Amino acid sequence: MPPHPYPCTTTLRRVQPWQARPKLPDPMRQAAVHEAGHIVLMQWVGLSPPEASIAAHDGRVSGEAHWPARETFARLPDPSPDESGVLAATAAAVFHAGVMAEVLESGTHWTGPIHYAYATDYQRAEEMLRPAFGCHASGGHAYAQQVALHVLRARWAEVEAVAGELLRSGRWKA
Repeated sequence: MPPHPYPCTTTLRRVQPWQARPKLPDPMRQAAVHEAGHIVLMQWVGLSPPEASIAAHDGRVSGEAHWPARETFARLPDPSPDESGVLAATAAAVFHAGVMAEVLESGTHWTGPIHYAYATDYQRAEEMLRPAFGCHASGGHAYAQQVALHVLRARWAEVEAVAGELLRSGRWKA
């Protein structure tokens, strides 16, 4: 797996062509790696994710990385103003981490932001990025996705460990 450099802030407002989401041949593995990506990024930003789960029902696979309790966020200090959008784009990496883990797992070469607007993860990242960049700004999403790629590539062993536990038991707990 080649290293992914941390993105340069000059790319935040660069328009980039959207890419398609990769598809892995094993839906359970895809779900496990996806949720593991969220967990590892949450840990990287300093959050203690309580658990994640994956399951198959009637031929459909689903997964969920649970967020820390709301009280965790209430105890955090308010962030300073972020006119550059760097903080928002870095935080949005947590939402894009699942799909970026899929990119790494599939061996797909990331050439631009992946657009998957129908998914909750993308919609949450969009909510976080919209105030600084406007609607569906490819530069903000690209920056967030590159942060996720950089962190997940460096911590791929952790992604594998979480995904392995999800595949083994259907649950991961901190």
